[in-house]
Amino acid sequence: MNNLSIKQEIERRKKLFNAITYVDIAIDVTAGQLRDLGIYSGAAGVWVNTALTKGIVSDDAGVAVSILHTGKDYDDDFSEKGINYDFPSTKRNGSHDQNEIQALKNCYDAKIPLFVISKSANKKLRNVHIGLIEIFDNQQKKTYIKFVSLKELDISELGLVTEIQAEYKNKFDIAVGDSLTTTSAKRQQRILAAANNKPKKVLRYVEDYTRNPDIVAEALYRAKGNCEACHQPAPFMKKSNGEPYLEVHHIKPLSQGGQDSLDNVQAICPNCHRKMHFG
Repeated sequence: MNNLSIKQEIERRKKLFNAITYVDIAIDVTAGQLRDLGIYSGAAGVWVNTALTKGIVSDDAGVAVSILHTGKDYDDDFSEKGINYDFPSTKRNGSHDQNEIQALKNCYDAKIPLFVISKSANKKLRNVHIGLIEIFDNQQKKTYIKFVSLKELDISELGLVTEIQAEYKNKFDIAVGDSLTTTSAKRQQRILAAANNKPKKVLRYVEDYTRNPDIVAEALYRAKGNCEACHQPAPFMKKSNGEPYLEVHHIKPLSQGGQDSLDNVQAICPNCHRKMHFG
């Protein structure tokens, strides 16, 4: 998953919803408005817009933008709070249905909101909710989409952590250090009390630097398979190409103003790399 792209797509959809309403539901929206904004297009039940959303969650599928609920083709349970939506099963030629199901799953996995378009009192117009897929049930071939407000779509409430990776690692190391100050018996007691060993998922917004691949390649070439710190041969060969495995380390970190230049890097073995950071 591309966490930055997920964040951007969530913000894009919030702006689209703001373009048609400032409350929890848009009433009497025209088909032209929906098309012009890119909220919905076509005649299928699930609108994906693959050109815009492909690659946000996976390289081979887009993310569902909206569903059209008319109540004609599926026995959906529609209420003020949400909708039980059946997987597409139109038996169209090709893989259309499966692609749309995957696009719904991508929405669910990344916690990206989608639009639910339903009938208005005026048959020529539509009402629009924005919601989050809370349940994705492969066995029952259903999803449950809970209608939400824009306030509920605040990034922090979606579990998107905005700290950089180094900050997360530092906090985790401190937590491990605190745990080491207690006894083994107390740690095991807390582990048993936690009961659920399944880790909680979060979306982490990772800030990083764009590096010059020529500098990495030249540093590896310069090292000739030997660590430039301990001067020992690389510990193993890479499966991908059989080359010696070394990691290119910035002597002065980029986060501290170091340059991405050949004289500020070393090609070193993993052990020396960890020592540079944590030794």
